[in-house]
Amino acid sequence: MPAYRDMWIEKGLKTGETDWDTFDKYMPICYEAAGLVYPKNVVRVQSPLVGGLAASIAQAILQKKGDAVGGAVDDAVRDAVRDAVDGAVDDAVRDAVDDAVRDAVDDAVGDAVNDAVRDAVRDAVDGAVDDAVDILIKTLKKTGQVLSWHCWLGGQFWVGGWYWGVAFVNFFFDICKLKLSKDIMKRALAYRKVCESVNYIWPNRDFVMVCARPKKINRDDRGRPHSETEKSIEYPDGWGLYHLHGVKLEKEWWEKIVKDQMSPDEIFAIDNIEHRRIAYEYMDKTKMKQLKDYKVLDEQIDGKGNPMKIISFTVQKMDEPLKFYNCICPSTGREYFIGTDKNNCLEAKNASFGLDKVEYADEW
Repeated sequence: MPAYRDMWIEKGLKTGETDWDTFDKYMPICYEAAGLVYPKNVVRVQSPLVGGLAASIAQAILQKKGDAVGGAVDDAVRDAVRDAVDGAVDDAVRDAVDDAVRDAVDDAVGDAVNDAVRDAVRDAVDGAVDDAVDILIKTLKKTGQVLSWHCWLGGQFWVGGWYWGVAFVNFFFDICKLKLSKDIMKRALAYRKVCESVNYIWPNRDFVMVCARPKKINRDDRGRPHSETEKSIEYPDGWGLYHLHGVKLEKEWWEKIVKDQMSPDEIFAIDNIEHRRIAYEYMDKTKMKQLKDYKVLDEQIDGKGNPMKIISFTVQKMDEPLKFYNCICPSTGREYFIGTDKNNCLEAKNASFGLDKVEYADEW
């Protein structure tokens, strides 16, 4: 399972040359399975931003509500194959073992293959790109023509899937040697090849818009989008995103943070706690002394041996001093500054969990 999982993670994160020929061969089979005529207009785009905008605008111009057929293709191909595999596993395995073993087998395959691939690919990379494109096309929603998430397919980013994706079902075909009906195997192969060949796809009755692979994907040692020297994700047309250890940033902020050009005043005026945390992480800590009226009001050690502080200081353009609970997350090791009205570290810690009393002091 680990080798099979790693193979699909590599496919999901593949960069460079896009396999247009494979897509052109197998995407028509997906339409055929959905009972749809494959359109003559197949438009290749070089980034998800162009695809998301262009597909929405093209559909609006065509003025045929509901012409996006991503859901129909998905139902006819991925869902049909998934249900067939589910039924086969039910018949061949689940009827022969008790509930405990059945759940263990299902969970093992799901956790080791599908969930791992989804976490490595979809949650980290696809989620970031999805969010960026969604923000940029939200103005089109006023027309009522903007494409919703179910109107496109994720290609390589969906090999993990939300629910039994390509990696999962093909584990049974490739490793367990499961054989289903000729029709189902044809659908399974077509969807697999489409996902292996390209990035996002916007299927429509009148056109198919398909995106090239990313030019590069940079990640840190934990698999999160990250780069201190260039875009974390970049497509052939130059569009991309900036991340530091999984935290998405606008280019201006990213540059200032990696070059340590933000003052403590600027950093602690940031509302977003993750942006504030990552900016502080890159800041020269001796700059803290630059903060006006900087004081440590309380200092203790938590149950995991990590330091806790209550600090107070005044930032520019604010009359009242700010007060933060400075702590280390015991799960991730990240350092946080959480706004608080407490003067005691244990009280501030429990307040951060929504607790009134000191209930987890010894453990956390």
